[in-house]
Amino acid sequence: MSLPKDCADHLRSNYKALTGKKLGSGHAHEIVAAYFGYPTAAALQAERRFPLDAMAEADFLIPDLRLMDGRVRQIQKELVGPPDVNGLASVLGAFIVASGHFAGEVWLARQLDDEVNDYVQRNPAEVEEALSGEMATTNAYFDEIYIDECDVQPNPDALVVTVSGSMDGENDPDQVYHGDKILFTSVLTFERVSGRVGYARPEFDTSGGIDTEGMYDYEDA
Repeated sequence: MSLPKDCADHLRSNYKALTGKKLGSGHAHEIVAAYFGYPTAAALQAERRFPLDAMAEADFLIPDLRLMDGRVRQIQKELVGPPDVNGLASVLGAFIVASGHFAGEVWLARQLDDEVNDYVQRNPAEVEEALSGEMATTNAYFDEIYIDECDVQPNPDALVVTVSGSMDGENDPDQVYHGDKILFTSVLTFERVSGRVGYARPEFDTSGGIDTEGMYDYEDA
């Protein structure tokens, strides 16, 4: 059995349990294709570079909720009391994990700002190690990372996320002040692994420098 068919069968079963009505096989396969990032079931079947069989190798599963929104709207008139798209996506995600096809993180969101921010906060060393040289030139203790902007750009091979923000610290009162804030930009590249929604753990490319404007403000105070 293939993963798309397993997902479609599971979706039909849950749809009937939730609504008491049947979900046609064709509609189920189209909704599943949208979940995996494809405009049609035929496009999903034609995938060769990033097969769904490799989903177990992915670290992140990011369903295409916007594409699902469009697909469900197209067939809305033929559906009776359908659950919302988030509900459908949750059913599919739980099944994919429970059936052993995937063991990573499922990001269920139309905009990834919060998920990316949370990931950076949970992995501060990825940023701190790249900025260790800048940190060493100060007399501050850095313990906070703030993300101000997040830009998400998919391409055929990866999901590229650029975040900009700051590392805020506290200056040692017994030492000369040399700044307590570092501005940085990190480019996170999530390599595509499976389908159009399964990605590997991202590689960070981080650069930054001391906030000199903040230094002048401190000296003027």
